[in-house]
Amino acid sequence: MIVYIFLFLFVLYFIYGYVTSPNVHKIYGKIAKSPYELRKGLMYRKNKLEKHEGMLFPMKTQINSMWMKNTYIPLDIIFLDEKNRIIGYVINAEPLSEKSLSIDKPSNYVLEMNGNSVFDLDMKIGDVIYFME
Repeated sequence: MIVYIFLFLFVLYFIYGYVTSPNVHKIYGKIAKSPYELRKGLMYRKNKLEKHEGMLFPMKTQINSMWMKNTYIPLDIIFLDEKNRIIGYVINAEPLSEKSLSIDKPSNYVLEMNGNSVFDLDMKIGDVIYFME
C-alpha cells in the first residue's frame, strides 16, 4: 500500500513539474547596441517582422517604458528579467502612438515583436526567451 502511495505521489510530482515548467521560445533578430539603435528601434518600419523575429533592447534594471512614435506596425512589447524570463507584456501596441507603454515591474530587457506574437507563440509569464542575433 505504501509503495502505491509513493508511486502516486511521484507521478503527481512529475506531472506538476511538467505542467508548470516554463516554455523556451527561440527568437532571432537584432540587438540594439548603440544609443542610436536604442532610440530608433523599429521606427519607420512598414513591413511586418517574420514570425519568430524581434528586436531586443538591453535596458537598465528599472521600470522601463517604450512608445510607438513613428512605428507603423503594431507590436507586442515583452519585458524580460535578468534571466530572459517574461515578466510582463503589452499586446498589440497602437502604431504611431506617443503613449508610454510599460508594466509595473523592473525589467532588464525589452523585446519588440509583431503585434499578437504573444498569443500566436503561446508566450506566458515565466517563459524564457532564447534570443539569437
